[in-house]
Amino acid sequence: MISQVGRELYKVPLRILDHRVFVNGEIESFLENFETRRNDSEVEKLFQVAETVGSLKYDLSDRCIGSGSQNLTDLGSEVNQLLEGVNDLLAKAKVERTPSTRLQEARLAREKRRAEFLTNLEHGYRRIENSFEEKEEEIAELYSDLQLKLNIPK
Repeated sequence: MISQVGRELYKVPLRILDHRVFVNGEIESFLENFETRRNDSEVEKLFQVAETVGSLKYDLSDRCIGSGSQNLTDLGSEVNQLLEGVNDLLAKAKVERTPSTRLQEARLAREKRRAEFLTNLEHGYRRIENSFEEKEEEIAELYSDLQLKLNIPK
């Protein structure tokens, strides 16, 4: 019996100072409360998001289609009016002007210089072609003379 009392007395400070069981129980209850509250709030948020998306899906699409078609027809008519105004402005701004005499004289002088340049160019081409043909004939004659002198048959 004394040994039991001794053992019990030995365990008393351990029991008084050992709070592991109590702390574990508190931690478990805190985690349970936290998880249930968090899960509940997350589920509520998910339902709120689903409701919002559903309402937006039907209401917003109809509103967008309606306002879009109305605004696009308004914009189309305004663009057509602007186009007509621009065309009218262009018609008014398009005034036939006769070129000045100085401008006409300069234009004629440029055309004359161009015509002279083209004739000179054609003349130069003809001279080059003629000299090329002459050189071809000279080479052909020289080649035939060389064949005759060397007695090479054709």
